[in-house]
Amino acid sequence: MKTAKLEYAQYLYRRYGDRSTPKHYLNDLELFIDFVGEKAAQAVTKQDIERFIEDQRKRGLKATSVNRRLASLHHFFEYAASEEPDAAWPNPVEWRRQRVKQGTSLRRDGSEQQIGQLFAAIDDPRDYAMFGLMVGAGLRVGEVVSVQCADLETPSSPDQASRLHVIGKGRKERVVWLTPHWYAAVAAWLAIRPTSSATELFLNQHDQPLSVAGVQYRLKAYTERAKVKLSCHQLRHTFARRLAEQSMPIESIARLMGHA
Repeated sequence: MKTAKLEYAQYLYRRYGDRSTPKHYLNDLELFIDFVGEKAAQAVTKQDIERFIEDQRKRGLKATSVNRRLASLHHFFEYAASEEPDAAWPNPVEWRRQRVKQGTSLRRDGSEQQIGQLFAAIDDPRDYAMFGLMVGAGLRVGEVVSVQCADLETPSSPDQASRLHVIGKGRKERVVWLTPHWYAAVAAWLAIRPTSSATELFLNQHDQPLSVAGVQYRLKAYTERAKVKLSCHQLRHTFARRLAEQSMPIESIARLMGHA
């Protein structure tokens, strides 16, 4: 199956380029290969898939994670079968039968009370600005760590919104707007930002660009302090919910969020 994986990897990188999709698909496939052992892709059975699902559940994975891995495997076997159109090769992943039933999921956004408690607990100007870009401009965590100092435009007056250029998924560019409040928060961080050869807006304690894991770690610490449960994704969707409550058209919200 490892030969098939190499060919599949080439296909993914041709199709998705430098997006994170190939990395996630290949990681899920590698986990399955480690589980099933040296076995040709054509020889994988539905029972192999079901044993893998059971193994993942025993390891404590949530239904969403198991189902994502199932979806990755389904995609792989669909690709492998398409490469041999003359062979009778049914996909061993049967989504409707094998998917793990999911319980009630967390709401996609945070409540105003949760958001208030979180920001009341943040006492670091960098972190206040960093999480402010998520809840105030809808940035993804990956976009926050890659934003450059030069991407922020200074408004012509303190009471005007400022433009921020963002490189999103698939290297797609968009412009988001910062209210005077959130621009002031970013400006307060810039006023004390250490001098560094790094051009990224947000730096760690070593004056190097922050990582996604580093941002998530900081949020976890603040949510524990504030006694709330929030993720970076929920902060971003709080921004979308607020715009929807102001009757902004869904197409406009999608553009600001960087959705296709």
